[in-house]
Amino acid sequence: MTGETAQRNEVTRIHHIGFVVSNLDQTLRVWEGLFGIRAEVKENPDLQVRLGSMTIGGVKFVFNESTAPGSRWERFLLANGEGVEHFALEVTNIDEGCRMAKALGLEVRFAEHKPMHGALSNFIEKDGLHAATIEMMEPTETKAEI
Repeated sequence: MTGETAQRNEVTRIHHIGFVVSNLDQTLRVWEGLFGIRAEVKENPDLQVRLGSMTIGGVKFVFNESTAPGSRWERFLLANGEGVEHFALEVTNIDEGCRMAKALGLEVRFAEHKPMHGALSNFIEKDGLHAATIEMMEPTETKAEI
């Protein structure tokens, strides 16, 4: 190092777990019945998704249903079936997290982090992780919400 101290990237909490489902209404009926919690449902035309979210045990569960042919959600569903698509971790230094991912030979989805839900967001693709995709979210506002 040249006199600079690298800022560590620490995970402060699990922000949410993202699932892809083929029928959002059916999925939410089961989860709401099982846990006695009402889901919040939104649609995001830009991302071609209808999503339902609920918090259980302090962790947000987000269920994504494709609203357009060829969307990221439909491609995941066709390739993998329903299930966990990504884990979102709130971090203290997204730049350092992405730098470390690249140094390990992992693929980072975006060249520039995307502003999303009061945070900067970027994804580490699942290839090489031997699991699901990881989304890193560094808050830009007091509390990053989805």
